[in-house]
Amino acid sequence: MLFNSLEFPVFLAIVLLLFWLLKGTKQKQLLLLGASLFFYGYWKWTYLLLLLATASVDYLAAIGIGQTQKKQNRLALLSLSILANLGVLGFFKYSHFLGSAFFFSPGEAPSWLPILLPVGISFYTFQAMSYVIDVYRNRMPAEKSWTDYMLFITFFPQLVAGPIERAPHLLSQLKKPQLTKNFVPGALLLLSGFFKKILIADRLAVYVDAAYNQSETCTAPQLLLATVFFGFQIYCDFSGYSDIARGCASFFGINLMQNFRSPYSAKDLGDFWRRWHISLSGWFRDYLYQPLGGGHKGNLQMAFNIMLVFAVSGLWHGANWTFLAWGVWHGIGLVFQRLFRKSFQAGPALSKISTLIWVFMGWFFFRVNNLDEAELLARKLISLPDWTLNSFNLFHSSSEMAVALLGITLLKISEKFKADEIAYRFQNLSFKNSAFLFTAAIMVFLWFGHFKGGDFIYFQF
Repeated sequence: MLFNSLEFPVFLAIVLLLFWLLKGTKQKQLLLLGASLFFYGYWKWTYLLLLLATASVDYLAAIGIGQTQKKQNRLALLSLSILANLGVLGFFKYSHFLGSAFFFSPGEAPSWLPILLPVGISFYTFQAMSYVIDVYRNRMPAEKSWTDYMLFITFFPQLVAGPIERAPHLLSQLKKPQLTKNFVPGALLLLSGFFKKILIADRLAVYVDAAYNQSETCTAPQLLLATVFFGFQIYCDFSGYSDIARGCASFFGINLMQNFRSPYSAKDLGDFWRRWHISLSGWFRDYLYQPLGGGHKGNLQMAFNIMLVFAVSGLWHGANWTFLAWGVWHGIGLVFQRLFRKSFQAGPALSKISTLIWVFMGWFFFRVNNLDEAELLARKLISLPDWTLNSFNLFHSSSEMAVALLGITLLKISEKFKADEIAYRFQNLSFKNSAFLFTAAIMVFLWFGHFKGGDFIYFQF
């Protein structure tokens, strides 16, 4: 089920009504668990069974780890959990990629290989793995309640595309869900998310898709503008999902972590990754980069660790050489920054500009379909382009371009005034003012919204 579908508001309203009618905490938990399983199974019930199977392995492995002090047994159970998670993830996400790279041509895949990728498998797999690793590290006790644990894995607002929550933060909240006393902050986060998705991301997608789908005939300026627009499209699409997820969760008294903090205002590349997809960046830092030694074993080891982490991060996003290239691109940028920070010091403005250029150049690799297309378009970009105004025109009308640019401008203004924090300052907004605010927002959506958009981009990961 999609957040931007007609079914979702009905689903959410029914769940909220039933949640309000129920009195006991256990009843509320069971309702949320049932709603979450329905939410995921609405797409494909067979993959719901897959989710429950892998989650059960992690649940039992964590209990086993908590009940034994023998290092070998604990390590064996941890290894079983990790292998089960990575095995399932690898089979469904990377079997075609690895097979076509080493065993068969892309069009000759065996019929027994999976065709459809389970939605959100990368997200809930990493969330489950972090839980078992934390139990192994004695950072938290194993959860004995199957209901509580399954609700932690399947909680519908963040099940499909995060944020990737940690058990100590989310699990404790899910033990005592309660209907919020004030819906305004959560509703404002919902509005923020739909504004980013419907008014900006889906409208920019019209231009981006037109340029990249006509890569052989589009001009270099069109491609350059499309790449810049894609940077804003993917940001608004993904952060929009995160806002909607946080807003929905807040209705049930659950506070999800903030997954984005104005990433395009970053002062350098390291700062960008502390602002972009924070839950994933933190996961790689805590469960891969630091266990490898981080940056404490010399520059050579530090460079190797960064390159490995970003190569894995690239492949986490998709089974394609283009995602690996995107990860390596960012790894190179961070290694260069770490090694030569003192030699190439720049003012704040120049540092921000150079960071933006590097990030948006990286989005080029993220958007292309394959490396052959990347080479073709790269050659076009470095050729002498036609800089006439007509070379930029791929929108159906100038008004669509104006609305898209206005949306980006409003987005930057809202970030300047920290709109995410402002949402929680409307706790005492009167019913009359709240009704006026939301009615006005709905009218804006209906008038300017682009309702032909598809899935959220990160659903494919």
